Amino acid sequence: MKIFRFAGVGSIGFIVDAATMFLLSFYIAFIPARAIAFWVAATSNWWLNRHITFDASNTPKPMQQWGRFIAVSCIGFIPNWGCYWLLMQSIDINQLLIVLLVKYPEMKTLIINHLDIEVVWSVVAMVPGVLLGMLTNYLLADRWVFRSAVA
Repeated sequence: MKIFRFAGVGSIGFIVDAATMFLLSFYIAFIPARAIAFWVAATSNWWLNRHITFDASNTPKPMQQWGRFIAVSCIGFIPNWGCYWLLMQSIDINQLLIVLLVKYPEMKTLIINHLDIEVVWSVVAMVPGVLLGMLTNYLLADRWVFRSAVA
């Protein structure tokens, strides 16, 4: 089914998104790193969906198709980035870790000692927004972006 291929491509896109944000976060703040990573992931998702999910690699006007895909991704970006921003602004990860360690002292051995916990949290905080945007993106991609490929 197309939706499973779309989800698979989205999983690859999530890895591209997270890896790009992670690498950029060493040089710039998390919020702009996240915004840049979104564009990198959206472009890779377009290419993969064009070739794998919708078999649209031979359709004319690939740049128009890319533009539509980016427009759809921007619609999905609203809940995606909004949820991320809300989590990053509203949850003090250090306070959360203290609460978890007090309640579950055995977690101390599970906490990543060599990675900055804020970097790890910045990736974890991406998940809810990615899931919120996926269904909207799929429906619009299927019905508008790649419509001529499936008609």
